[in-house]
Amino acid sequence: MANAATVFEPDAAPESWAASYAANGYLLVRGLLDPERAIEPLKDSYTSLVDAMGYVFLSETLPDALGDYGGQPFPLRFATMLGASGGLALHHLDPVLNIFVDHFQYRRDLPTSQIPEVFACIRHARVLDVLEALLGPEVLASPIYHVNVKLAQRHLQEVESVAKASGQDNPTVERFYNFQVGKTDWHMDAVSGLSDSHHSRIANAWIPITEATPENGCLMVVPGSHTGEVRDPQPEHADVLTERAVTLPMRPGDVLFLDNKVLHSSTPNTSDADYRFAFNFRYVQAGQTGGRPFLPGFVARSRSAPESELHNPFVWSTMWDRALTYRVKHGVPYSYGALRDGDVSEDQARAITEHWRRRAPDPRGWLRLEQTDDAPLPAVSW
Repeated sequence: MANAATVFEPDAAPESWAASYAANGYLLVRGLLDPERAIEPLKDSYTSLVDAMGYVFLSETLPDALGDYGGQPFPLRFATMLGASGGLALHHLDPVLNIFVDHFQYRRDLPTSQIPEVFACIRHARVLDVLEALLGPEVLASPIYHVNVKLAQRHLQEVESVAKASGQDNPTVERFYNFQVGKTDWHMDAVSGLSDSHHSRIANAWIPITEATPENGCLMVVPGSHTGEVRDPQPEHADVLTERAVTLPMRPGDVLFLDNKVLHSSTPNTSDADYRFAFNFRYVQAGQTGGRPFLPGFVARSRSAPESELHNPFVWSTMWDRALTYRVKHGVPYSYGALRDGDVSEDQARAITEHWRRRAPDPRGWLRLEQTDDAPLPAVSW
């Protein structure tokens, strides 16, 4: 018999949310968001973004396929886009991890992936209400966020087929390819952040854009696994973790909150042609470290200083543009391999974090990355 998940309704007492989250390391709130008002606009806008990128990459690498592209189902269009770009479209859609690869590409000629609808979801008041119960009244939106489109096997095969036809590299060799479009193995989010963030209060809001089922790749979580040390589970322990796990089918409007140290994975997409599309956004208690200081976070909610909150999605998008342009020019301060292997000491982690706190303490700092004038600026309401 499958382990039973603990599920809450949106009108539950915030104290019960906090108590269950503290005990289990996760909190699933059914119907927290209105699918028509909060999810569908994001799905439609992001689909348009993917289609635009597909037209760009096909025009560059496989123009003969353009005629059939628009009439295909979304997962097939997404697969075609990935193949035509050799997987590099993922660098643009999900730069938070891909920025660590040696051949990271940031193309300013592509439409930004930091669209207003993504920003609106990060800042959704009902999501922040739950986060306030879990983290306190001062909540920072971390720059660590991901989009995952888990494709069926036939679509993964299409990615490789289109890549071959268009003369592109095989996208499966991309370091984070499986995480973003294939099966997600057992892991703990905290391991991908600098060690000075391992004791921070960090929560991940996992938001499905399409229905997530055991057949197309819904999440599995091991309750209570967030209380130990930060670690990567060994592959040989996967079966044991799966036996202890709860499987969490979700519909658009549901939101799953995960402690940064809880062990979780996804089921494989064994469907014939279905796909699972989800975003996850990370948040940290204000005053604590988030683990990726050289990318732009912002104040999402502040009860003590509401004027410090960022409300303008176009400022957020420009912050990302400046940060990614800077990263391409100057590189990242450490490698992903060094981070995962423990080669970045806590002293080094603190030094990196402190440097970026001084360099970009607020949106103005991110917008002025290449300037050397560090004189104080007048207060601005964002």
